[in-house]
Amino acid sequence: MIRLVFLLLGARALKPIWRLLTVAGIVWILLGVAILFDLSDGALSVVLDTLAIFLVVEGLVEIAAAASLGLRQHWIDALRGASFLVAAFLVFNVPWDDNIGAAMVFGAAFLIDGLFRISTAFVVHSPRWRVGIAAGVIEVGLAMAILMSWPVPHHLTVPFCFALLLLTSGYGLVRLALPLRQLPDGGSVTSLPLYAARNWQGGVARPVIPAGDGAADRNDQALNVHVWTAVGSIKDPERRLLIDRYIAAVDKKGVISTGHAALELEPDLYVSHYPASDIDHSPDDFRAMLSAGHENDVPGKFNISLAQEAADWCFPDQKVTFRKFDAAALRAFWAVYSRDDTYNLTARNCSTSVIQALDAAVEGASYTGHVWRDLWKIISNPQFWLLRIVRGRAEAMTWTPGLVLDYARLLRSTVEHSDRRWRSRLSDAIHASRGMAARAAEGDESRAAAK
Repeated sequence: MIRLVFLLLGARALKPIWRLLTVAGIVWILLGVAILFDLSDGALSVVLDTLAIFLVVEGLVEIAAAASLGLRQHWIDALRGASFLVAAFLVFNVPWDDNIGAAMVFGAAFLIDGLFRISTAFVVHSPRWRVGIAAGVIEVGLAMAILMSWPVPHHLTVPFCFALLLLTSGYGLVRLALPLRQLPDGGSVTSLPLYAARNWQGGVARPVIPAGDGAADRNDQALNVHVWTAVGSIKDPERRLLIDRYIAAVDKKGVISTGHAALELEPDLYVSHYPASDIDHSPDDFRAMLSAGHENDVPGKFNISLAQEAADWCFPDQKVTFRKFDAAALRAFWAVYSRDDTYNLTARNCSTSVIQALDAAVEGASYTGHVWRDLWKIISNPQFWLLRIVRGRAEAMTWTPGLVLDYARLLRSTVEHSDRRWRSRLSDAIHASRGMAARAAEGDESRAAAK
């Protein structure tokens, strides 16, 4: 979470307050320790219940907006709203059920996430696979403790998890804040040690940008993220729920396609990393290629343009457009990254290239000159927490075109629509619904006149 907040605010906003951030991290750690030692005093109930009310309102707005626009086309938004309602129920202190429901859900979440991390570390053999296994084992242990109601009883599960969040985020804040004081002017937060330690996918930190070079490029160009989804890039796919959305799709002949992702800044920058050989592989070969080791490095290539790529294959079926970004930072990053065309299906693929380029482009995009107000806007935005979940899953496994699509949509909402309040969102949805109804009525009248 802290790394993502730092990325959205940028080094220019955070470097001047590195001392305050360090102190805040220490305070968070101490507060987490204090809560762990005194879980039963109920002091957190008011805070957590307020958070639950906030989630209820957000969930109802998401569902109402999706219903206004049509649930069939916007079912993902309705599902997101339902997830907010579930989260509110878990956070809210319900004395009559002793919070057993929350304990079961948190325990199951830790268990599933821990097993996911362990299995991913074995399959995707990244340089940090031992750390992944250790983290997974810790999560499984926490899951067992929560489910068995020992040493923390069920009714204290939510405060216990909140204390763990304070401890881990406080530790991350200190580790990121201290090196800020040595960051050169125009430097990127992605060059900090904690980013380098986590960014195992052939990461390249954004180079130093001279002061003022990138500000003029904001908002006057379009930055497009193009995604060829796995199921949308092959004919006659064998449908597998979630698998073909986020990992790979298989056609009737058994050939696997992982889809593709690219990033475009017209007129001259196109980020599209592709293997020099065919991207489709047989099921027998595919399992061995999931390892992120250098033994699976192959020669790659960078496609020149969307037009050339579409002519050779097909047009993307999804696009996400950004208007708030730093073109100079993106160009500086790509000048360094594009020197090496090595491709690895798991560790250095089209999706990891797009994400790193997007990181360079949007670093500091949420900073408006008022760092504390901007920080509050970020952490109070439920879209940010969904963004954090998607990024966490991708970094535990690897980036895929499906995850890039989800991440890009959430990132655009977080960065460019953070000021949109519930009333405006509902109003926009209602106006859009009325417009759709009016167009449908006009179409009916035209067809009736033609008859």
